[in-house]
Amino acid sequence: MTKNGRRALFLLVATVSNMLLTVLLIFAFLAAAFGITQALGIKISSAAPVILVSFLGAVVLSGFIYSKVLKRLRKRPDLEERFGLLK
Repeated sequence: MTKNGRRALFLLVATVSNMLLTVLLIFAFLAAAFGITQALGIKISSAAPVILVSFLGAVVLSGFIYSKVLKRLRKRPDLEERFGLLK
């Protein structure tokens, strides 16, 4: 496999991983939010704000994690040579 092929495969795997992390975080935030409202006995009239905040929080947190992981991987010289992960 060529360097460009390995780079494309790496970016594809990283992107799919980021998407899966985002979905998992959305469900985790929703479960936490609805668990807290049930435990405290709070009645909400609409779930839309909770869903919106959960979605935005998951996107921000997964983007932060994604950038930190890529930054750490870029520091490894063997991965930079193998996948061509130059800035």
